[in-house]
Amino acid sequence: MQTESPKPRHGGTRQGAGRKAAYGEPTKTVRVPQSLVPVVVGYLDGLKRSGHAIGETTRPRPIAALRAVNAVAVLGRRVRAGEPTAGDDYQEDTVDLGKHLVRDPSCTFVIKVAGLSMRDAGIADGDELVVDRGLGAEDGRIVVADIDGELTVKRLKRTATGWLLQAANPDFADICVESKSELNIWGVVTCVLHAV
Repeated sequence: MQTESPKPRHGGTRQGAGRKAAYGEPTKTVRVPQSLVPVVVGYLDGLKRSGHAIGETTRPRPIAALRAVNAVAVLGRRVRAGEPTAGDDYQEDTVDLGKHLVRDPSCTFVIKVAGLSMRDAGIADGDELVVDRGLGAEDGRIVVADIDGELTVKRLKRTATGWLLQAANPDFADICVESKSELNIWGVVTCVLHAV
């Protein structure tokens, strides 16, 4: 006589089992360069803490999107900033914008600005910043930093008591940080892109 084995009581699919959706949508495994793991993890942790939805305007954009246009024409004439002059369309050369804007594509990203705290440094609400993770975050440089899960762009200043993230608008307070080790600096701003 053949008997059926009893149905196992462990394993298999169970209601509510498995990893919980941390971002409110399905996730996918991706390969990330080892040097960028802290940036990606910090960014995702910040999203979880702040409750912002994926796709908000402040999310970093890879530099590859910026390098889609490789070269533009350089005209053979100069444009006067004073009295008008006759122009022509003689093309002298081409310029690779990526070479002018990006030192190392693997260490560079673009992020959009929200707010006016750096207005007097020429950084306006809605501008996009080219940020280089490979440059040293030294005294006097404008940096993108993570403070308690919130990203901010400020000028990094050394003081007698520690570090200061200095605003470039008198309507905004500076942020004091006791030691540089408490800062999570995403990178140094190398260029500001804004529409005129």
